[in-house]
This record gives sequence, C-alpha cells and structure tokens, in this order.
Amino acid sequence: MKFHLMILSFMKIYFRSYNQIGPRYLAGILYAFGSFIRPGLLALFMLFMLQACIPPDRKTERPIEMGIQQAKVQELMDIQDKQLLDSLYLLIESDDPTTRYYAVRALASIGTSASLDPLSSRLEDEHETIRIMAARSLGQLETPEAGFYLARAFDPWDTLGISAPMNSAILGAVGKSGDSTMLHHLATVSQYQITDSLYILGQVKGLFYFQRHGMMVPKGTRRMTEILGTEGYPRVARIIAGYYLARLKTTEVDTLIPGLMTALRSEPDPELRILFAAALGNSNDESAIRSLVGLLPLESDVRVKVAMVKAMAYAPYELIKDGLRIALKDTFPAVGITASEILMKAGDPKETPDWLILARGVKDPWVRGHLYQAISYLCPVYLPVTRTAIQNDLQDALKKIEDPYLRAVYFKALGKFVWNVPRLRNEWFNASSPVLKTAAIESLRDISDRPDFGFVFGQSAWSIRRNLADFFVTALLSNDVGSVSIAAQALRTPKSDYKSLVKRDSLFELALANCKLPRDYEAYQDILQTKSYFENTTFKAPQIPFNHPIDWTVVTRVKENTRAAVKTSKGMIIIALYPDRAPGTVANFIQLAEAGFYNGKVFHRVVPNFVIQGGCPRGDGYGALDYSIRSELAESDFMEPGIVGMASAGRHTEGTQFFITHSPAPHLNGRYTSFGRVEKGMDVVLSILPGDTIDNVEIIY
Repeated sequence: MKFHLMILSFMKIYFRSYNQIGPRYLAGILYAFGSFIRPGLLALFMLFMLQACIPPDRKTERPIEMGIQQAKVQELMDIQDKQLLDSLYLLIESDDPTTRYYAVRALASIGTSASLDPLSSRLEDEHETIRIMAARSLGQLETPEAGFYLARAFDPWDTLGISAPMNSAILGAVGKSGDSTMLHHLATVSQYQITDSLYILGQVKGLFYFQRHGMMVPKGTRRMTEILGTEGYPRVARIIAGYYLARLKTTEVDTLIPGLMTALRSEPDPELRILFAAALGNSNDESAIRSLVGLLPLESDVRVKVAMVKAMAYAPYELIKDGLRIALKDTFPAVGITASEILMKAGDPKETPDWLILARGVKDPWVRGHLYQAISYLCPVYLPVTRTAIQNDLQDALKKIEDPYLRAVYFKALGKFVWNVPRLRNEWFNASSPVLKTAAIESLRDISDRPDFGFVFGQSAWSIRRNLADFFVTALLSNDVGSVSIAAQALRTPKSDYKSLVKRDSLFELALANCKLPRDYEAYQDILQTKSYFENTTFKAPQIPFNHPIDWTVVTRVKENTRAAVKTSKGMIIIALYPDRAPGTVANFIQLAEAGFYNGKVFHRVVPNFVIQGGCPRGDGYGALDYSIRSELAESDFMEPGIVGMASAGRHTEGTQFFITHSPAPHLNGRYTSFGRVEKGMDVVLSILPGDTIDNVEIIY
C-alpha cells in the first residue's frame, strides 16, 4: 500500500512540473516504471496518466450560431456600440451560447477593467470558442489581474493537444496583460517542438506583445531569433518573431548570420526576406551589412528593398554610403525616400557637398525633396558656401512646385535649417492649404524640439524661444485644427520650458472652446494634455459619447462577394470587406462611399513598407466629420499585407480615415480595427505617394 502511495505522490509531482518536463518524457517515465511495477499496477498507472490528460467532461450544449444577419446578434452589437456594460454582464451569463459568445466578444472591443470578473468566469465555459474569446478579451484589458486569471486557466496537462487552441490563445493574451514573472516563464518554455504549431504561435505572440509594452528578457529574444532562423516553424510565427527582432537595435543573431544571408538571396517569400534583412541589419556584423549593400540592386520587391535600406540605419557610415547612393537612384521612390531618412541619421556632415551634387542629379522630385531634407540637416556651419547653395536650391524649387504635398516636403527641408524660423512663420500665416499650414508648423515644432537648440542659436536662443512661444500660442488659438494640435504638442515639450514663457490665464479654456466635438477630438485631447502638463496634473483622455448607431440595413446588403472598388490616380484597388468582424466600420465605410464622400480625397500619409492612409476631409490627417464610430477589436488582425484598417486618435475615435498596410503589421493587432483586405491591386497600393487621389469608391454587391 505504501508503494502505491509512493507512485501516486510521484504522479502529483510529475503533473505539477509538467510545464517544465513536457510530454516528450512520458514514454520514458512509463518505460522506467514498467521495468519494476507489476503488469496490473502498470495498467492502473497508465489509466491514471490517461485520465489526467483528458480534460473534465463539459455538458453538451447547442452550437453557437455565428453570423451578423441574426436579429439577436445585431441587438447585442447595438448594446456593444452603446457600451451598455451592465447589459453585457447579464448577457454573458445567458443560457444561450450565441448570446454568451457575442457578449464576451463585445467586451474585447470596449476594453474596460470592470469586465475582469465577468470575463474570467467565461474561461471555464462549456464552449471552447467562448473560452478562447474570453482569453482574448481578457488580454485586451492589459491589466496584471487579467494576466493572473489567464495563467490560472492554462492547462499544463495537455499531452494530446486537446487544449492547444485555448492554451495558445492564453499564451498570446498573457503577453498583453502579464507581469515580468509570466514573461520569464513564457520565454523559458523549452518543450514546444516545431510541430506544436499552436503552442509556438501562442508563445511568439505572447513574447511580441510583452515587447510592445517594453518588456523583454534575453532568453525571449534568443527564442525569437531561433524561430525566425529555422525552417519548419509556422510561417506566421516566423513573421511575428521577425517583427520582434526588427524592433530591436541589436540582436543576438551572430550564429545565424550565414544562414540569414543565404535565405535573403534564396527565400521566395518577400515577407520573410523583409525580416531577414532587418535581422541582418540589427546584427551590426560587417559582412552582413556588406551583403545587404551587395544584394540591394538585385532585389525586385520594393518592400524588401526598403527593409534592406532601413537595416543599414545603425551600421557605420563608411559601410553603407554606397548602398545609400544605390538606393537614391532606385526606380521606386519609396527606396530613395527611405535612404534619405537613413542619411539624415547616419551621414557624415563633411560629405554634404558630395550629397548636394547627387541631389541635383536625382530625377524623382519626391526623392530629391527628401534628400534635401537630409543634407539641410547634415550641413555644418563650417561649410557656409554649401549651406547657401542648399538654401538657394530650395528657394528655386519652391518657386516652381505647385503640388501642395510636394511643397510640404520642401517646407520640411527648410525646417532642417534652423535659421528659417521667420520664413516658416510667414509660410504658416500665408498658407491657403491646410497641408501647407500643417507642414510649416510641423517644421517649426521640429526646430523647437531640437536637442541642440541652444547650441545652434547661441546668444539668440532665448529671444528665438520667446518668439516661438508667442507663435505657438497664436496657433493654439487659431481655428486651424491641425495647427492647434501641433502647437499644443510643441508647448508641452519639457526641454523647451515654455511653462516659464507662456501666460496661461484662460489660454487653454479659450482653445478648448474653439473645438467642436467629436470632430476636433484629436486637437481637444492635445490641448487637455498640454493643460495637464502646465498645471502638473494627471492627464486623462476624454471619452466620446455614443453618437452614430450602426445602420443594419447597410450591413445586411453585404454578401460574401461584395467588394469595394477604390479607383485611384494610380489604378484600381479591390477590397474584400469583413462585415462579421467589424459591422459598424463596414457600414460606415459603405455609407461614406455611396454618398460620394471619398471622391477626390487624397492619400495624405505614406510610410514606406508600412501603410498608406487617406480619407481626411482636410487632406493633412487632422480632419474629421461631426461624428465618430466605435472601435471593433475582437478579431483585429494585421498579419497579412493589404489589410484595411481605421485610423484613430485612441479607442472609439474612428470616423472617415482608413489605411492599407504594405506588409504584415502585428503591432497593430488588437489596437486598430481591421475591416477589409486588398484582393487585387497591391501593386497600386505600393505605388501610392502623398497627394495621389481617390477618384471614387464603388461598392459592388
């Protein structure tokens, strides 16, 4: 009898430490015990093991009825839209699994810590689909308490993979809500094999989301490096691992460098080549950088080229200057624009005259404008002839350029030369276009924020700071919402010390009174944040009340084959919509399109290898209409190129502006609404530049 108790005690110890030991030792343990345990006892032992591996029975319920065409689902989503939490908390306990599922799903988008207890109760729901959604929704709360409940719900006895979907969801959600102890455990898990795809995916998501909160440990970085560099791991896991590594300045990839260089040459998947390039750049290895420079002219995908140039950012200038020259002559403007940004950070000021000669020979006006930004910033005071030549070139260019978006690029080049403060102030006062007004004040803000402000202005620094303070106050009280927002940002920069120069009185109250909500929410929020900074109080973002219900008559017209055809000045983009994922957003987009709102609007923002963004009424990114819609984040996923998402100034502030991704963007998951995917026309998306127009958007049913 004592021997039997010893075996059972061993079993308890085994199962407590399962997450460290793992299933691969199961056979060995059985073999060892089988060598000295009687056959009947061994059978009992194996039965005990098998029972421990099978999750407890859950009562069988009717299935969840997915689909937004159901009246009860629409009613529940209206409750979500109005954020009636008490109603959702009651519905989350419903006997109807469909109601429970959509109530849990609603709380993922609302994201309030008050949902902690109701959501945690659904981690033991009879339906796995509801349990998984509860885990995701708890992750969206981003609180340590949620991380505790998630960790407690993890099933460590899953030798047969029965709990893999739920466990995977928990691992990802823990990365959004867990603490440093959970990060350590997640980073040190070693028993997951290449074939454990769901567990691998959960682990990399968790590590990536921890990093998104600024939490990393070396073992986690090594694990991500291993997954990126090893064929056989799930593709999506390798992509997430790659984006984790791309966000680091240095990476422990020394042992992988030869393999990464080979893969960069031979890998057919451009999304993976992007990440190999980023990892090579982060290694700071001389042979890796030389490989990037050598492979750049041979690469055909513009996104990979951009990634290769970005990967040169932290390398010694002498190693990358030839690569930058190659990039500046590339046929894709995005590559040359990116090279200009790298030159501004890494260039040698002494070589500015050489770069000026190159700039004068660049044919693409966008690349040339960005290159002038770089050399204006680089040019030192001991090269007065070159500085004068650069300024003269900028003046001549601005006399000829009419396109406001291209003029904005040259305005920002003027802003890299700090003594252009008077010129930029005049440009702001005289600008007839919001785009130019915004570009002028952004340039002045950049001058104001320069860490070397005192050094470059010398004895004139105080008087210029005083003049900038007066200007930003004027802009704050203007009726130009973009200028109001940027001025507020400039005034709260701590190093600028505008607190001592600005008389507050009723300044912020007057500025707030000029804003109309919800249209001017971004500026309103910036003013409040600056007011809190001046008054040494804690800033709390204001909430926009419910003001725009979902039009279900629009949503119900959307079928599986419904598409949005976006005709642009560069060609056609065909978008498949996600009404089940984001019905309110899809309805809003269709209403705007069918009303002709998007006709003639522009893509005002383009970030190479990231997004294009359009739909702003002002054309500078600060415009909106007199309403807002809610965020829909439960199934927010940006793991493919061409995902269409909603721009926002925080949760539940969306309106008219949308973006399309160039490449996977996992850092947007759960934070921005995704409501469609480019089905045709990614080449058009990649060719868009600021100012390219949306001729019209047709909804094809």
